[in-house]
Amino acid sequence: MSQWVRSDVTIACLNGLVAKGMLRPLTAAQEWIVPRGEPTPVLPSGYVVFFVDFHERSFAMPAHAIFQGLLHHYGVELQHLNPNGVQHVFAFIALCEGYLGIPPIFEH
Repeated sequence: MSQWVRSDVTIACLNGLVAKGMLRPLTAAQEWIVPRGEPTPVLPSGYVVFFVDFHERSFAMPAHAIFQGLLHHYGVELQHLNPNGVQHVFAFIALCEGYLGIPPIFEH
């Protein structure tokens, strides 16, 4: 796996996402935080790394329960998947729910 690249995301960038309706406004609960420029992300407990590109393409949290279950089962985080990996999972969900009319089931 390649090294992290230091984040260049600013509060202005994230506020731009808020203005476009792609990110919820920051409240006292601090649902999101601005990267501090560390070489490797250091997150408070319960936070996940999320990419601006994901929000700009309407991939927002919380994700589908099946997607969350797959991440948990395999012990991976969102940033470990490439876009094609994410697409395959959601194509399966769309196939089950939209075409076959059945709930997607992940049995582990």
